[in-house]
Amino acid sequence: MLRMNNLSPWKDVMKEKPLVGCFVTFALPDIAEYTAALGFDFLLIDNEHGVMEQSVLADMVRASQCAGVPALIRCTEKSYDHIQKALDFGANGIQLPLVNNAEDAKRVVDMANFPPDGKRGVAFLPRAASYGLEDKKAYLKQANATKLLCCQVETKEALDNLDEILAVEGIDVYFIGPGDLSTSLGMNTTDSEFLAIVEKTIKKIVAAGRTAGYYVGNAAAAKQAMDWGAKYLVTAITPYMAAGAKKFLLDVRTGKDNEVAVKDAY
Repeated sequence: MLRMNNLSPWKDVMKEKPLVGCFVTFALPDIAEYTAALGFDFLLIDNEHGVMEQSVLADMVRASQCAGVPALIRCTEKSYDHIQKALDFGANGIQLPLVNNAEDAKRVVDMANFPPDGKRGVAFLPRAASYGLEDKKAYLKQANATKLLCCQVETKEALDNLDEILAVEGIDVYFIGPGDLSTSLGMNTTDSEFLAIVEKTIKKIVAAGRTAGYYVGNAAAAKQAMDWGAKYLVTAITPYMAAGAKKFLLDVRTGKDNEVAVKDAY
């Protein structure tokens, strides 16, 4: 197994093929390690909707990387302290909610990159910098290049401003959040009109030479998203855990093999 840390090159694989990641919403390093061992291409530790202490976040990142799998953090908010801490933990990237316009996008790029590419605070003692034991100048350059920066497109405002958001340099992935976006538009995630908007948005992102991301609750949704051009796919294992437990209990109690549907997290 190759050593995995925050400076490991990994995101460029999406130039050739899609990557499939998994949300981790429970604040436990063991869960991160277990999920990484299942074979996902990356983990997305959800500090936006999960309830997580900073020390636990750091250990979850470490647990995933020790299993050879990149770990990203979805920040609670697009602010300096959240971005700085996530990257200092040694995360392989960050995902930011509610990037609604070019100003939001530029500010995120600034906060996530060391000078001259941005305004991220420089420190060599955190884990991300190998506690100051490695070449410091090389670290600053590699950290900017190897981390993944993902911005979420999840509101009507973001859709209206998508052209200007796409024009901002330094963003690796534009992730469409179906739950928030459908709510913002007054639709359901399964509505044909909503899916048509998602398809159009993914194709627009790809046509601009950018990488599109999407949440996929099952293999059919993943195939559809990939057919549209998305290469950063994120799912959740909790619906499958629930379906497996329900099937086991139903089979035991009825004495026969039952079919139990997997309920999409969205």
